[in-house]
Amino acid sequence: MDEKNNRTEKQTGRARKIFRGVVNFLKREEKIIINKEQIGLILPHRGRMLLLDRVVITAQKIMGEFIVTNEVCDGHAVLEGKLVLKGSDLFDMAAQLLGVWAAQHSDAEFKGKKTVIREYGGAKFRNPIFPKEFLVMEIDPENASAQVMVGRDIIITKGEKFSARVGKEKKAEISSVELIIY
Repeated sequence: MDEKNNRTEKQTGRARKIFRGVVNFLKREEKIIINKEQIGLILPHRGRMLLLDRVVITAQKIMGEFIVTNEVCDGHAVLEGKLVLKGSDLFDMAAQLLGVWAAQHSDAEFKGKKTVIREYGGAKFRNPIFPKEFLVMEIDPENASAQVMVGRDIIITKGEKFSARVGKEKKAEISSVELIIY
């Protein structure tokens, strides 16, 4: 019984540490810029499956940037003589953005863990996205969270109200993405 209580106390302590780190980060006017090479150290995605070129995290926003390529759109619909980005790639981009954010708000105990998508919410697709467009996926930090499930070594991170745009034109909205890190 003591072993179980010790483990629960340890995990509760980890959760407090994460939340304190997020609160302290949001109080400061810092900007974290994570380039593609650094993203590659966080995420297992490579080649066509890596949908982030850069991530910028501030107190006001979590923003992922990606230049859409023909390779990413290959095999999907053609509209107006151009390839179109798959809608499912927007869900994956949101999940990757959330994963990078979670990695920035965790301590060394989370390194080496695996991440799986637990749940996707709905989406509204407004306009197609074509190759060579500079796509930005954003979420307000107030809509992102991470929590440790007590009694288990599992972290759940969730983001809500993602917005995808090219320039000022909104292209899509994703209601939620939830990841499990174990």
